Amino acid sequence: MKDISKNQPPVATNNPVPPTPGFAKVVAGGRVVRPDGELPFLERMVTGTLPAKEKANARESAILASVASNIEAGINIVDAQEVGLAKIGGKLADISLALNRCKIGKISTKDGESAQVDMDAAKQAIHKVAQSVHANTSLFSQGPSKPITVAIPNRGEWEGISIDRPNLDTPGIKTLLSGKVYGDSDGYFIDSGSIKRAFTEWRNHCISNRLLWGNLMDRLHGVYRKLNDVKEGASWSLPLSPENPKIGPLRRPNRNN
Repeated sequence: MKDISKNQPPVATNNPVPPTPGFAKVVAGGRVVRPDGELPFLERMVTGTLPAKEKANARESAILASVASNIEAGINIVDAQEVGLAKIGGKLADISLALNRCKIGKISTKDGESAQVDMDAAKQAIHKVAQSVHANTSLFSQGPSKPITVAIPNRGEWEGISIDRPNLDTPGIKTLLSGKVYGDSDGYFIDSGSIKRAFTEWRNHCISNRLLWGNLMDRLHGVYRKLNDVKEGASWSLPLSPENPKIGPLRRPNRNN
């Protein structure tokens, strides 16, 4: 009897997926870095390590300029993620077309093999995008990952805006990357439900990415307005550093924590 187990999708389990090991990262001094717990809060989370002469002359406008630079760096990361997501969406569409070609009546061996070749090329392209790096930082993750934090002053407190890496190790996308549309090679045959689920996960990533971009852009405009006010002589009080200077915490308005 022919063994068809290899053509069946994996069975979902209720076991929780452990967090992917990794290091926390922040945007400080306009760069993505790992926070140094030995540095004061402003240097660790906002300005980065600066020459002594700049430290001595750190004023409110200089702090706000650093915050603006950090937000711009965060927006660049989100922009790069959006480009990657657009490429992934295109390749998901290619996989969908390959499946449709195999579902129309009786397909010839030549056409079926051609559809599988197209699917394999799309899968390889998605794998390549999944490994994309911007500013020495991975844009996507293969499981839960720690976000990149941008510290922003707001109403007398420091808030942390989290830039999440879209997780591509989700059931729908993972199913497509492990499946096939034709032939006897290893893997299970995908169906329309698999395509729909992958597109739903991809669409959710796109929505979250666009909301984050808008949030960062709104904050950037607010910082620029405050920076202009300070340069024109308006007063602005630098928020106090968190009580524990080594670990925070920062309020996370976009994570409700």
